[in-house]
Amino acid sequence: MKNIDKDILEHFEQIKIYRRHIHSNPEVGPEQPQTVEYVKSQFKGLEDIVITHGLEKAGLVVDILCAKKGETIAFRGDMDALNLCESSEEIHLPKKESFRSKDETKMHACGHDMHTAILIGFGQIIYKNRNKLKGKVRLLFQPGEEGYGGAKQMVDAGYLDGVKNVFALHCWPNLEVGQIGLRKGAYFASVNHFIVKVSGIGGHGASPEKASDQVLAVSAMITNLQSILSRRLSGLDQRVLSIGYVNAGNQNSTGVLPSIAKFGGTFRTFDVKVQEKIKEELKNICEYTAKTVHPSCEVEIEYTNEYPQTINNDEVVENLGNVFSEFIESNNLFKEYIPTLGAEDFSYMLQKVPGALFLLGVTPKTREESRRVFLHHPAFDPDEEALLYGVQAFKKIAFNLMS
Repeated sequence: MKNIDKDILEHFEQIKIYRRHIHSNPEVGPEQPQTVEYVKSQFKGLEDIVITHGLEKAGLVVDILCAKKGETIAFRGDMDALNLCESSEEIHLPKKESFRSKDETKMHACGHDMHTAILIGFGQIIYKNRNKLKGKVRLLFQPGEEGYGGAKQMVDAGYLDGVKNVFALHCWPNLEVGQIGLRKGAYFASVNHFIVKVSGIGGHGASPEKASDQVLAVSAMITNLQSILSRRLSGLDQRVLSIGYVNAGNQNSTGVLPSIAKFGGTFRTFDVKVQEKIKEELKNICEYTAKTVHPSCEVEIEYTNEYPQTINNDEVVENLGNVFSEFIESNNLFKEYIPTLGAEDFSYMLQKVPGALFLLGVTPKTREESRRVFLHHPAFDPDEEALLYGVQAFKKIAFNLMS
């Protein structure tokens, strides 16, 4: 805390108010209209502020015009929540402090409430310091990160045009408050989803020889697909393939062999070549396996390429290491932090503009191990002191690039 700027410390209680309001009022999907209006209200009526909003699914842009002309530097904060019921345990801070989600079906379980509050607070701090800077600070309040590609919508809307660099942070429960994780190159994996449909001859469970048994084919495929990772790719390639959906038949007709069976899953990797190799081998294994069960089994595969790899710019990350070392102790600043097989649509912004995403520690050192849950968990409970470090990090970047 001793290395956090005085103006940020003085603004801390207000930033917590932003976070708690957003946490209590979560919105999911490709747009967050109530959150957008709340964010806009924090900047309305101020001189040297330009607010851009109105394009469908493209979020909100707040430009802060600094004293002199110069480059535009952008900072992103995603706003959307998840379809999840939040923990009601008394030890859970939102329950204890009465800002638990007002909607039992939705929750900010990925830290986007923290991200948005950090971006608001940072914007207000920079606004007060705008006479010390040159250029334009662009705040990108992004909708629909959780599977809707909101970052791509903002890129397509032209909000990254003319931007020199773009930055984002992500709350990270595996790091403690006061710690930051950096990495050059690929940091978050690409994500592909697939659905495999196997169709053939249905029949009676008492006469399987008269059917092609799509359930057996699907079962064999699911088992055989793991050979892609263990035998078709190098052990040095970072990748994962998981099955999360299986559907066939009717539980009220267990004596019927269905004519159609389906299953689906996801695969993730940091390398485009590995990504294409998995697609190729998945097709081969499914088709060959189906025919070994019965020649009448037919296979259809539907792919969805959701997000590409999130690739940080090496030069930008090198500079961030120097910038963050001004307020983060060396033992808490990880410059080669481990990559994650999770995915981030900030990847689309990094394809357009050089920049970086870094990980922000949100777990208090004193928290017992049993309560150290990861993202997308009903009991996800970040320490609000992390808000200070998030705002400080963005402020340091802005002053480094725009003084």
